[in-house]
Amino acid sequence: MNMVRPFNKGKWAIYLMAFLIGGAIGIIIPLTSTHMSKNHVSNFAIGVIASVYFFAIALGTIFINKKMKNIDLKKFISVGLFISSACTILFPFAKTPYVWFAIMCLIGFGISFHLVGTQTALHILSEEEIRGVTSGIYTLSFAIGYAVGTISGPLIYEKNTLLSFITGAVFLIIASLIVLFKIKIKLTVVTYKKRRITQNISLALQAAFSYGFIENTIAALYPVFLLEHNFTVAQMGLALGMFVIGGIVGTIPITYIGDKIGREKGLIIGVLISIIALLGITKFNVFNYKLIFSFIAGIGIGSIYPISMALGTQNLKKEDIAVAASRFTFFYSFGSAAGPVLSSIIIDKFSTKYLFSLSITFLIALFVNIVYKSKNKKLVQGGK
Repeated sequence: MNMVRPFNKGKWAIYLMAFLIGGAIGIIIPLTSTHMSKNHVSNFAIGVIASVYFFAIALGTIFINKKMKNIDLKKFISVGLFISSACTILFPFAKTPYVWFAIMCLIGFGISFHLVGTQTALHILSEEEIRGVTSGIYTLSFAIGYAVGTISGPLIYEKNTLLSFITGAVFLIIASLIVLFKIKIKLTVVTYKKRRITQNISLALQAAFSYGFIENTIAALYPVFLLEHNFTVAQMGLALGMFVIGGIVGTIPITYIGDKIGREKGLIIGVLISIIALLGITKFNVFNYKLIFSFIAGIGIGSIYPISMALGTQNLKKEDIAVAASRFTFFYSFGSAAGPVLSSIIIDKFSTKYLFSLSITFLIALFVNIVYKSKNKKLVQGGK
């Protein structure tokens, strides 16, 4: 593979946007919850307000897909990010959960345009045989930005609350300017004759939902799991850090392997690693084992998103890529919103040791579906 190709045709601008959006979200999501907690908002209300961000992204993708066909999304992406940045700055000035709820709705809706539009641009600009790698670089850029945001945000917040939110807003503003001035192609959801796009990419959509469900279950509830098992706050942060590092380290190698041996097989590798890691986290109580399995979980889970994103646009016509990207984003967002809510119900009814029971169930279901569809694909090809 020519290493220039993943960065040619202006794809570097999309990776930079992913880094900036990741940095902004890494600041916004933890700090909004922290700020509400410091203002004595109930845990239930905080959970609802955090989840509405993802539901707003899901609704935004439906709106784009239904109401914005044949319209260049670039200006809307830019305006959406500007609105999200303004709402981010307003957040610390609000005083009631109702206002925070409305603000998070607007932030999520504004960012949804970016998720659909830039993923569309990335796949249009990427050659078919390297889409796994370009998706991996995109995800890696987002993950590095997210790590920077989660580390720097609390440090700034402790010194100056408003400045921490302004920092997140600045990231969004820079990203909005990049899409206007550095992405040269049109980003449109094209009107098309009825085609079975959803059915053709159903495996990728299932993987996107599963990834969103697991990732945000870990982000929201893994700290609770660790604290209830008598680990310190410092140890909790280290375990989460190992998960993020695992995602950064493992994304490119597994997506590269997926491009070489087949994306379904690459997805199987990521799924199996994830199942083993989540079982290890719940089984072993020694902290060093928690760190090791958190790192392994990051490797496996972190690879699911870029491989499934590449799988979702595999062999599609260019006019169908934007539709596929919007549906992919919808399923990811819906999973992201559902994960913390459903998993919290499980641990409330049983105990924290069942935190990942639903996540593992979804991974097993995904594994079975991959194997089933791969066998059917071979039978169809063999019968030709």
